[in-house]
Amino acid sequence: MLCRSGENVRPYLAGGVLLLALLLAACGEVSTDLEIETERIVAGVDLNQLFAPPTAQERQQVLDAWAARDVSARNVQEVARASLELDGAPVTLQILHHTVQGQRHVGAVVVPDSLQAPAPVLVWLHGGDAGVRLETDVWPLVDSLDLRRFVLVIPAFRGEALAYQGLTFSAEGVRNPWDGDVDDALALLNVVLARVPMADPERLVAFGMDRGATVALLMAVRDTRIQTAIGVAGLTDFFGAFMQQVVEEALQGTVRPVPGLAAFNEQVLVPLRDGTLSMAEARRALLRRSPVWFADRLPAGQWHHGRRDPVIPASEAERLASVRPASFQVYLYESEAHELISLPGSLERIRALLDELVGTMP
Repeated sequence: MLCRSGENVRPYLAGGVLLLALLLAACGEVSTDLEIETERIVAGVDLNQLFAPPTAQERQQVLDAWAARDVSARNVQEVARASLELDGAPVTLQILHHTVQGQRHVGAVVVPDSLQAPAPVLVWLHGGDAGVRLETDVWPLVDSLDLRRFVLVIPAFRGEALAYQGLTFSAEGVRNPWDGDVDDALALLNVVLARVPMADPERLVAFGMDRGATVALLMAVRDTRIQTAIGVAGLTDFFGAFMQQVVEEALQGTVRPVPGLAAFNEQVLVPLRDGTLSMAEARRALLRRSPVWFADRLPAGQWHHGRRDPVIPASEAERLASVRPASFQVYLYESEAHELISLPGSLERIRALLDELVGTMP
């Protein structure tokens, strides 16, 4: 083989990265620190292109699109009301229906009866794919976090349901995990701030588990009114190594039991594979679900994650820790748990943060 100075050397095989490297090495044109990118085509999708780091232009496109979203609520209707006690404290529970982006949404609002002045608002964002059940998902945390001090806002995301004492209140629409979830939560928050005099608009907390943890961060990124964001064991970067592996498996037909992933696969990955969704659109869909790429917009807050979490790896927390603002703390625990109550010390840390917010009385 002859090599001439300045000659362009090209591979002559599809995917001929190795051949190119050998040719360049023979010509003395490979340095010891040269990185050769391996071709990654799965089900016709170029994963290198899909997962390339987002550009500043793409980030701004997403920010502009978010700013144009209509998260107002119309046709607000109270469909149920109940008086009950939470850990000995009397509260009033309201179930609200309202229209968001042309579809009926549902959510719960809990207001302590003892309030004499506006109280901070805590938006509870559920995990999983089965909607939210008040008795099992929310009430157990009332005592440990002393949530009786808050106006609680509890959305059921689109296409899912809110359940209480055997009653089921369903939300319309097609599930749109993480991205559409934020729209639904912001719309319900807007309803509460407009209709509940005891809801303090200056003290807002977004608090979520699992899928809801990602939503909590995205809510805070999108709405500067939110002072505090708290997440437990969720996804933070859809461009990261874990989601790259998850997406590759999904494109090949195996969808992991990660909350939200089944719907995301149907709405983004299948259309991308079939050619009905463009690469640019798919990348924006990933970016809209990746709070780490907007970490500069995060407020004060906390993230809690087990180092051996069997559902979502601690690398998601570590990625967040690498870009977080100083006021946002990331805690890792020597635990295999995916639940908050099994992360020792997490409840105490969250309660201390909430105590600070409650203490900022006007």
